[in-house]
Amino acid sequence: MEKEIWKKPLRQCNVGGEALIEGVMMRNGNRIATAIRKSNGEIVVETTEYVPLSKRFCLFKLPVIRGAVNMIDSMFIGMKALMDSAEKVDIEEEEDSKLDRFLKKVFGDKFFQVMLYFSVVIALLFGIGLFMLLPNWITGWFSFDKSTTGGSILANLIEGLIRLIIFFSYIWLVSRNKEIKRVFQYHGAEHNAIYAYENKEELTVENAIRHTTLHPRCGTAYLFVVIITSIVLFSFAKWHSPLVNMAIRLLLLPLVAGIAYEVFKLAAKSGFKPLRAISYPGLMLQKITTQPPDESQVEVALAALKAVIDD
Repeated sequence: MEKEIWKKPLRQCNVGGEALIEGVMMRNGNRIATAIRKSNGEIVVETTEYVPLSKRFCLFKLPVIRGAVNMIDSMFIGMKALMDSAEKVDIEEEEDSKLDRFLKKVFGDKFFQVMLYFSVVIALLFGIGLFMLLPNWITGWFSFDKSTTGGSILANLIEGLIRLIIFFSYIWLVSRNKEIKRVFQYHGAEHNAIYAYENKEELTVENAIRHTTLHPRCGTAYLFVVIITSIVLFSFAKWHSPLVNMAIRLLLLPLVAGIAYEVFKLAAKSGFKPLRAISYPGLMLQKITTQPPDESQVEVALAALKAVIDD
């Protein structure tokens, strides 16, 4: 594992980002910037101001609660940026379908916003179904006694293992797609740019591209911590009927996201090696979700980064 990952940065910052279709989104404080490379080679940068929910309401600043709120906030912001990038690079040049034309007549100017929220809901349902409910359903096939304390813990551990297998398999499968691989390269470029900024280097392609693409504050690592946290928390819940199990897991999901957020933040900043170990599997997973970018992709990431920093 690269030593650079755990080296204390010269500049402490909370700059984060997300890979888009032929672009990168960066966030810093209340500022969000997207940089997209169009088909003609031009880099289009757009900057907006957005106050996170955790800053608007005092309750949402509290530990654990802020983690669940930030996850939802980030999902909506990320989905909007992703859909915007798809429009800017003209990824879909086909004529609108009859359904699209009908929906545009119904919703008018709000069509894009409606589709955004619909996409987020579908993504949530897909994630809950694939990574939470399906593992629980498969575990129910095992015939040992799950009513005892030992049997309940074993069932939850098996469910967690199945969840991990599905998660890794899903990441590996989508990485085989050519377009997704380019998104993963932009993901690597995002990390390159952030490392250059954290090390107070001049924000040039030459400086940024020499850094590793693995970063301890990456959302990929957070997702892995969420899964591990769910295994631990769900183990305290006894095994019930499938419907009750599903209800318990859905109710515990905000708590899982909140606790995972606190653990993730602490592990990313701590020098305590046993705590760092929590981040290792997520960092290894980044060897798939981030790929070495080319110079043109790093240039896009730097354009987004420069738009959200003050110096």
